[in-house]
Amino acid sequence: MDYPNLEQKRDLETLAYQQLKMAIVKGIYPPGYQITEEIVAAQLNVSRSPVRTAIKRLQTEGFLEKRSNRRVYVTLGDYKRTINTLYVRKALEGMAAYQAAVNRTDEDITVIKRLISEMGYYYKEDDSFKILQMGIEVHRVIYMASKNDLLTQIGINALEQEAVFSYRSLNNDSMRASRSYREHMAIMNAVLEQEAELAEQKARDHVDRLIERVQAAAPDNAEGNSGLLLSLPQ
Repeated sequence: MDYPNLEQKRDLETLAYQQLKMAIVKGIYPPGYQITEEIVAAQLNVSRSPVRTAIKRLQTEGFLEKRSNRRVYVTLGDYKRTINTLYVRKALEGMAAYQAAVNRTDEDITVIKRLISEMGYYYKEDDSFKILQMGIEVHRVIYMASKNDLLTQIGINALEQEAVFSYRSLNNDSMRASRSYREHMAIMNAVLEQEAELAEQKARDHVDRLIERVQAAAPDNAEGNSGLLLSLPQ
C-alpha cells in the first residue's frame, strides 16, 4: 500500500499498535494466542504493513513473543515473571503515588474524584467485575498525575503487561473486589490530600497484597514452571 506521506504512515502504525495492544490487554487476544498478520489486519480494518510494525514493537515491549516455530504469540505468564514484574511495580507505583501527591494538578484532581465517585457507585451496586477492572485505570491516572514522563511510560507498560495475564480473572469475587476498592481508595485519597509519603506507602502496600495472593495461589513447583498461567487481581 502506498501512503501519500510519511505522517499518514506513522498515524496508521500508531493506530494499529494502540488497537492491537488494547486487544491484548483486554484479553481479546489472550496469553498463548497466535498473532497472524493477515487476520489481525482484517480484524482491525487496516493494511498488513502497519500491523507488521505494531507486532514488532509489541515484541520489543514484551507483549508478544516469537517462538522456535517462528510464529508470534501473546506472551504467556509464569510465576517467576509475574513475581518479578510485581516487585518492579511496587517500586514504580510507590514512586508514582509520591510524585502524584506532590505534582497533581486541578485537572488530575477532577479525574481522581471522578474515579472515586465511580468506584463508590459500583461498590454500592456490588459490581465486582467493574471495581476490579477500574483498578487498572486508577494506576494509569496516578502515573499520569506524577508528571514524570519516563516513570509513566515504564510504569504503564509494566501495568499493561500484567493486565494481559489478569484481565480474564476479573470475575465476581466480592471479597477481592472489596479489598481492591479499599486499597485504591486509600491511594487516591492520599494523593488528593497531598500526603506524599502515605500515598507511596499505600501504593506499595497494595502491590504487597498482590504478591502475597500470587504466592498463596501458586503451586509448589511454580518456580520451575515457565508455562504456568497465573491470574492476578489488580
